[in-house]
Amino acid sequence: MSDFDLNQIRRLDGGLLLVFRELLRTRRAGTVAARLGLSPSAISHALARLRDLFDDPQFVRRPHGFEPTRRAEELGPQVEALIELTGRTLSRDPGFDPARSERM
Repeated sequence: MSDFDLNQIRRLDGGLLLVFRELLRTRRAGTVAARLGLSPSAISHALARLRDLFDDPQFVRRPHGFEPTRRAEELGPQVEALIELTGRTLSRDPGFDPARSERM
C-alpha cells in the first residue's frame, strides 16, 4: 500500500463517491441532492471534501450547472468501478441454485 496515502483512503467514504458520480452525470447539485436524499448543503460539503481529497476543484460552477474538470472526467470511470465493486462486495451471494445451473 505504499503507492498511496492511507489517510486519503480513511477520508474517503461511499457517500462521497455517490455524490461525485451523480454530479458527473447530472451536473446539477439540486438533482443530486434529490436523488440521494440529501440537502443542498450536504452536497456542498461533500463537494468541498472531494476537492480537498483529490486536490482539484473537481466541478466548477457555471450558469448551466457544474462543469467537471479534466481530472474529474478522468476519475469518472474509476469511481464508477469502485461503486460497482462495492455493490458486488456488499450484495449477498445467492449460492448455488441447481435449477439455474448450466453444468451438464
